[in-house]
Amino acid sequence: MWQIAVPAILANLSTPLLGLSDSFIMGHLPHERYLAAVALGAMFFSILYNGVNFLRMGTTGLAAQAHGRDDELSLNQLVIRGCISAFSIGLLFIICQSLLSSAFFYFMEAEQSVLSLTGQYFAIRIWGAPFALMNYVASGWLLGMGRAKQVLFIHLYMNISNILLNFLFVYGFDMTADGVALGTVLSESSAFLLSLYFVMGDNKKYFKLPLFDRQVLENIMELSAFKTLFTLNRDIFIRTMCLTLTLASFILLGTRFGTEILAANAVLMNLQNLTAYGLDGFAQAAEVLVGKQIGKKSVANLRKAVIISSKWAVYTAFIFSGFYYLFGEAIINLLTNIETIRTISNEYLIWVIILPLLSIWSFQLDGIFIGATAGSSMRNGMIISAICYIISILVFMPLWGNNGLWFSYALFIVMRALTLVVKYPEIEKRAL
Repeated sequence: MWQIAVPAILANLSTPLLGLSDSFIMGHLPHERYLAAVALGAMFFSILYNGVNFLRMGTTGLAAQAHGRDDELSLNQLVIRGCISAFSIGLLFIICQSLLSSAFFYFMEAEQSVLSLTGQYFAIRIWGAPFALMNYVASGWLLGMGRAKQVLFIHLYMNISNILLNFLFVYGFDMTADGVALGTVLSESSAFLLSLYFVMGDNKKYFKLPLFDRQVLENIMELSAFKTLFTLNRDIFIRTMCLTLTLASFILLGTRFGTEILAANAVLMNLQNLTAYGLDGFAQAAEVLVGKQIGKKSVANLRKAVIISSKWAVYTAFIFSGFYYLFGEAIINLLTNIETIRTISNEYLIWVIILPLLSIWSFQLDGIFIGATAGSSMRNGMIISAICYIISILVFMPLWGNNGLWFSYALFIVMRALTLVVKYPEIEKRAL
């Protein structure tokens, strides 16, 4: 479990650290509109990419099960078809960028200066879509194979280079939101070369069958195989879209309270993202271990994997809550020197302190169900959770304002766990 979880945690933490660095860079520019613009732009790409995150999650579960069966042919074909699908979807995003941006800005209620900067960010970052999505496939496949250290190297390279490029473009070339977007595109694109090396060049250590062997490439473009791949991922896609739209609505609804609260919520959500990505390392360990034991048809080892990964995830959640309780205010003060943003962020910090203890259950159950490729249960649970979130928004936002928004998000997190835990017995049946 630790051989998978530790590299996965470190790799995951590099992603929210990128968001925190962006908040630091934008939070020290003269006006809060820069911080708000990057928050909105990053949120849009979170919607866009998370909508097709089945490329990562579905690949991990399928790869882990094929690895458990020692099915090299299926593993090789899975990564090739996944990359073809990812590149095609990314190219479609570029072609439809005008339509996508128009749809996104239709729901915006921010100041015009913020929207203008967000538009610059979008117009540049969209060009990295094919590479970002192919990285999803490569990371999911490597993780399913248990090669978490290589996923760590990819993520560390991508996010550290992104941070350095962002500093270079903003402080070296006097760019703002457009500099952050350009740094992201360059880091995503170059990181795919590293992914390609680990999938292709390093594959000889693990496989007798070469990746591009004639047997592997035979019928690789068969439409029925792609249809099967997307059918398996359909439920995960629906689930992920519900999740992504819910998270996006959190940012969008925050625009109704003004630019200052929007920026403060963005700072706090970066801390919650740090929690989510950190705890997700244990969930990803559960994905791999559960998938592998289902492939081997071992109920006892499946249960052991669930207990061990979940136990350490809960311990880590308590550490996150304690860390934010002790140092949350200091972190906020470090991220921005705008006094109003500091004051507002500290006012709502309590939500970031309690959320790790609520979030851990849904994150861990997600990992278990992804490893079992139990997409329909995840889909149904997420739909119910999203409906509860909408009802809560309608009831509590008019009463409690921004606190009502944070309460609704917390309720959504809890409902995600409750709707999955009742379905857990079905997971063990898959290993029979």
